[in-house]
Amino acid sequence: MTYEEIGKELIELLGLKGSPVAVKLARTPADVPAGYEKVTKKERHCQFVQDARLKGLTGYVTRAEHLCKGGAAVMGIEPSPDLVADGTTYQKLGNFKTVEGAVETVHAIPKLDETYFASVYAPLDKAAFEPDVVVFVVTPRQALRLSQAYLHVSGGRIASDYSGIQSLCADAVVAVKQRGVPNMTLGCNGSRKYSGIAEDEVILGFPPKDLGAMVEALRTFKQKWG
Repeated sequence: MTYEEIGKELIELLGLKGSPVAVKLARTPADVPAGYEKVTKKERHCQFVQDARLKGLTGYVTRAEHLCKGGAAVMGIEPSPDLVADGTTYQKLGNFKTVEGAVETVHAIPKLDETYFASVYAPLDKAAFEPDVVVFVVTPRQALRLSQAYLHVSGGRIASDYSGIQSLCADAVVAVKQRGVPNMTLGCNGSRKYSGIAEDEVILGFPPKDLGAMVEALRTFKQKWG
């Protein structure tokens, strides 16, 4: 199946609001997919994901366009700001009682050691590139079906790893790219404030290699469960 076919079926089978979002990290300008133009507006990674999901945004974003420097840093697009790396930012924001707690959490957040030129976004059904990760913003019921679909062939369990900060960047993209398995996150204060993630929505990232089998599983569920 093509990503166009997979994306359209996922929208139909799950009744999604908007589209799953294909995300790719380009190491160099030459790695940006052909035909993809630079997005000129400055936003946060979570906002670019939502723009692709709900508005059909396609394009790439460099360091200069990323407003959330912590998010850009975990994705390898720029160095981490000192106040983020040492926990000061999150302690001052009230996320943690102590700087020590903030530091422990920041150090545990998934982050890429490699350096990347840009992040690339597209609705999955319009993605003309091989994604690193496909991000879903869905209701809990839709998250349940996605989880069941992922486990349909081989079984097992899904573990979620999150801390309530850097959710759509570290949790939904970096962790999945590094580990090759899904991750679910609940969003963070920034992503819910700035990108418009609804109260009844959660976020999952999936490796693209699993999506074809997941579509087949969802077809089976529709036949059996309606």
